[in-house]
Amino acid sequence: MSDQKLFRTYVVPFVLFLALNLLLWVVEGSWKWDHPSVSWWQRAPEMWVYPLQVLVCGGYLWHVRRLVEWDWALLPCLLGAVAGVVGIAFWLVPYVTGWIPAEPGFDPAAVFGDDWLAVWVEYGFRFARAVVIVALVEEFFWRGYLMRWCVNRDFPQSVPLGQGSWLAYTVVTLAFMLVHRPVDYAGALVYGSLAYVLVVYTKRLTSVVVMHAVANLIMGVCAIKLNLPHLW
Repeated sequence: MSDQKLFRTYVVPFVLFLALNLLLWVVEGSWKWDHPSVSWWQRAPEMWVYPLQVLVCGGYLWHVRRLVEWDWALLPCLLGAVAGVVGIAFWLVPYVTGWIPAEPGFDPAAVFGDDWLAVWVEYGFRFARAVVIVALVEEFFWRGYLMRWCVNRDFPQSVPLGQGSWLAYTVVTLAFMLVHRPVDYAGALVYGSLAYVLVVYTKRLTSVVVMHAVANLIMGVCAIKLNLPHLW
């Protein structure tokens, strides 16, 4: 794979995702108005930006799917699922124990009320975003590109998937930690370290994609079942 194709496949989806996060930040700061008299799209812009992220990023990922190094071998995927359970368990401890108090968060019922169809459509997009889109775009970038770039900044395309170094571990794990909230730093550090070990051991991107998907699925279920909408 050429450097250009590596960039298009593993970096561009992450850039698109971040651009839409920036769009949400701009919209929330400029014309969001949390008032019952205004339309839902103005009161809760995340209710349309999140689906837009799923459609835009999902469409691009589908476009580049043939360039991805897919390898769905059973054992690495099972290891990824187990790592996802273990990693997210550390992450969730402060939330389920009450160390971090509950805050407002993603709650379609508070926006759409008794319109159950709209509520579940929003939850569907939210899970698709967390379990599919986030798992793919983040692992493509962190473990598919940035790790390689840390090993060989001139020719990252020449670095085999899963080849590690202390620099790669430090940069990728700290960067992954710092893009999360400070209250999540400890959990992100443990999770990121586990993901690094997993991809170095399995040499497969799919193992960490499965890990991320399982972790985010558990986080989403906990957010709903434990009434902790700020979790995700």
